[in-house]
Amino acid sequence: MRYRRLTTLIMSAACLAATGAEAGEAKAQTAPRFKDVTGEVGLSSPSSWKYGGPLVADLDQDGNLDLVLGNHDRQPTMLFWGTTDGKFVKGEFPAIYPDVHGLAAADFDNDGDLDLLVAVGGGNGKSPRPPVLLRQEGRRFTDVTAEAGLKGVGARGRSVRWVDVDGDGDLDILSINAIQLPGETGPRSFFFENLGDGRFAYHKTSDAFEINDAERALQTDIDGDGRPDFITFSPLSVWKNLGNFQFRDVSAEVLPAGLQHAPFVTAASEADIDGDGDFDIYLARGKVYYEIANNAVSFSPITGRLDLRDEGNKSQDWIEFTAPGDVVLRDFWHFPRAPNTVLPVYLGAGMVRVDTPVEPLSVAPRQAEGLPTALDKDGWFLSYLGEGRWRLAWNLSGDLAWDLRASVTGLSAIQPRWTPNVLGVRDILLRNDGGKFTDISTQLPAGASDNNWGVASGDFDNDGRIDFFVNRFGELRQRIPDLLFRNLGGGRFENVPVPSATTDTGDSHGDMSAAFDQNGDGWLDVLTGDDDNGHWRLYRNLGSGPSARNWSEIKVLRSPVSGIDAQGALVVLKTPLGQQRRRVASSGEVHTQSILNPVHFGLGAATKIERVTVTWRDGSTQVLRAVRPGSILTVGVAARPDHLAGNDFRSKSRP
Repeated sequence: MRYRRLTTLIMSAACLAATGAEAGEAKAQTAPRFKDVTGEVGLSSPSSWKYGGPLVADLDQDGNLDLVLGNHDRQPTMLFWGTTDGKFVKGEFPAIYPDVHGLAAADFDNDGDLDLLVAVGGGNGKSPRPPVLLRQEGRRFTDVTAEAGLKGVGARGRSVRWVDVDGDGDLDILSINAIQLPGETGPRSFFFENLGDGRFAYHKTSDAFEINDAERALQTDIDGDGRPDFITFSPLSVWKNLGNFQFRDVSAEVLPAGLQHAPFVTAASEADIDGDGDFDIYLARGKVYYEIANNAVSFSPITGRLDLRDEGNKSQDWIEFTAPGDVVLRDFWHFPRAPNTVLPVYLGAGMVRVDTPVEPLSVAPRQAEGLPTALDKDGWFLSYLGEGRWRLAWNLSGDLAWDLRASVTGLSAIQPRWTPNVLGVRDILLRNDGGKFTDISTQLPAGASDNNWGVASGDFDNDGRIDFFVNRFGELRQRIPDLLFRNLGGGRFENVPVPSATTDTGDSHGDMSAAFDQNGDGWLDVLTGDDDNGHWRLYRNLGSGPSARNWSEIKVLRSPVSGIDAQGALVVLKTPLGQQRRRVASSGEVHTQSILNPVHFGLGAATKIERVTVTWRDGSTQVLRAVRPGSILTVGVAARPDHLAGNDFRSKSRP
């Protein structure tokens, strides 16, 4: 269905006295400080894989942001409803297939609350399935996948996006799936057109897009034409929206030489870092599960601890090390691929079998003397070679696991027989120059060369410039603090470790974050999920010193004309110091898509806001003038059944 383009609706806010810092240069500030408020606000989560980022959106449209938090593989997805007192109450999430990867929220049927898309795995390729569509009615979700026309079309789900592909105002579906296994046929990426009556239909797009070798995506607008484009990864590709669900790979035209189809991109975020009116792109990079599991080691000569990961395919390998006495085996583990796979440890030439050492197991040299004549069993083989030298070998007779992991302590040195896998890959920062990108990655600080898995953009110190919060994988079994890359202006960024925003200090790894002002105090907070036995944690931004800068938040509700939700709306804020723009979207994307409709702006030293312009995806626009800094301003209309009853969508009042 087509919406006619609309003339601008001009609204004038009361001219109120400005508050905050005086005009001119603000005083130097310290870095933002964070506090872990996870338990304080009512959040809790089991130790498990936090995968692809959190979903943050006002699902029930009551004015409070809610959370949908995935726990990959075995733990169920969790739902938390936001409350007016800044806390969360656990809700009931449908008992769908537990192998959740990506999530996305939007009001596809325009009934007044947000519905959910869920990308689910395919049971190691044995049961590919479409994304699950959950319609919300009064805080209850119902699986309407079949009646919506999605049943029977799908693969091994990874990422899902709500996107108005054809510009008709309603939201279509993009489903991105895992690499095809032998025997799989059909596209890897699917578009489903919203037919406007609660049903969707598969819509053929370009062959190149449907077979694109990527599992993750960032929705953006590279050339400012109002059509949603996509950056997919990895490998890195840029896809221009040609209309009518057709996309063209313009990587060679818009990316710098050498970055076309760049590998190891893990997450992406759009942000106008230089205030020139177009969206620049930050690409976090690093090595993930199977890329890590290939001769990867971490060794500390201080603690004497060796951690290693290797592939779980049919293989045979070993590493040697020295120790002054006994060695301790611990944390041996494999991610099972074949059923009933057991990988014990065999000691010495006599191949004395011991159970897989999940808990610490001390082994003396005399217990493991000599090499076995053959590595003819599935498992690990520990041998003492004499003079303080040891060898740890492993053998797999088939593709039995997704990866292998082991740790040994009590060591003085290691001697790999291969070059260890280097996990760090330099991040990419692309400046958008009129629809073409310039590589300015050299302006990023040293931390951009770590193994980085996530990125969220936002003005964390309220100085009027967009910063980047970067999630770091860390060592193989050691969490290290995430980083804040502060935008200093002039294309310069400062590397700021934020240990106060990294309280999971065990063997988990940084995965992905979302940045939003959870308590409405004008400072961007961070919700972070950790991979590998990690948790979901909310870190409150306590500000950055006594010379607090001005800020403004624009809470974007529904279009005043069609009543569509705020997904994709563009917000442009102008002060005497310049112009900033944000989109109602995620602060960064991997597999999951949020709707952060309280749009946060740091204002720096600006003491007044001249104009705020909000443009919804149906073309309707509101302009507000003389807005007071330091306040939360609501724009648009709330979801009301009497307002929505006259539009072209199905109207349904909630109980």
